[in-house]
Amino acid sequence: MAHRIGLESIRIAVGPRLLLDEVTLGIEDGLRVGVLGPNGAGKSTLLAVLAGAREVDGGRVTRAGGTRVAMLRQADDLPGDTTVRRAVHGGAPEHEWASDPAVRDIHAGLLADIDPGAGVAALSGGQRRRVALAAVLTCPADVLLLDEPTNHLDVEGVDWLARHLQARFSGTNGRGSGSLVTVTHDRWFLDAICTDVWEVVPGVDPGGGRPQVAGRIETYDGGYAAYVLARAERARQAAVAAVKRENLLRKELAWLRRGAP
Repeated sequence: MAHRIGLESIRIAVGPRLLLDEVTLGIEDGLRVGVLGPNGAGKSTLLAVLAGAREVDGGRVTRAGGTRVAMLRQADDLPGDTTVRRAVHGGAPEHEWASDPAVRDIHAGLLADIDPGAGVAALSGGQRRRVALAAVLTCPADVLLLDEPTNHLDVEGVDWLARHLQARFSGTNGRGSGSLVTVTHDRWFLDAICTDVWEVVPGVDPGGGRPQVAGRIETYDGGYAAYVLARAERARQAAVAAVKRENLLRKELAWLRRGAP
């Protein structure tokens, strides 16, 4: 599989807060990652780094030559002075994209109730979000970065998106394999499309002048169900190790109280 993007011991700071540190990750063709973590942990910031829209404060980001990246942001950044057609396809003539089965599928799945000639400014928030998603999905990208793509989609819309991405990354719709990194809270969607899960674990500030503990990213194989099981097993193993440490400490203290010979 072709390597697309690499993060090598990167550090990301937001003001005085060290958001992530010593993070090393790689994106290969065929990888489909779901990014989980609490609000404010750094999920969207991580996507911005992968997209090249944000510099890191340490470490190195590498990209294979010719790698094309398309990103759906959480915030709506569509220009209000354009039409739906131009927002999705730019200035490309209709005959260039209308003959593509994958593009027609995107129109049917996301834009069926939206007039292509309508002004973006006249759309509702949910419609604007679907137009933005359609614009990203029509891009000939090698790496797709989707930040909360299921927002403003109903159950049928989420199901359509999962099937569309499965077809895209299996190569059955003529778009090739590529890679996907998505932030979402939709557990069914994660299980339907993801091969891996990255959990962003936030850092802590212990206070008292002690050094801040930076956030980290833990990786898991499989979708959401596999992640839940693996995370529970890691927690169990950590608890067993903690009990062993406490028992050892208790024995050492008892030895010290008796007086070291």
